[in-house]
Amino acid sequence: MFEAAIVLLYGLVAVAAMAVTLLEGWTNHDGLTLHRLAGLFACMLWPLTILFFVLHGCVARLLTRRSRSAA
Repeated sequence: MFEAAIVLLYGLVAVAAMAVTLLEGWTNHDGLTLHRLAGLFACMLWPLTILFFVLHGCVARLLTRRSRSAA
């Protein structure tokens, strides 16, 4: 259940970022250029950086607790 909520939230953030990117191209009458396609691809990947930092914080906190309990 929790994993499904995380995936849904990730998807919503990625879709929102992609919608903004597509609307920007539509407003500027640029169409789908190489830069716009690269931006759409980046919209799907950038939430992974947030996930990385959250996991890094969890692991660091866990290692800190273990080192304090061992001392």
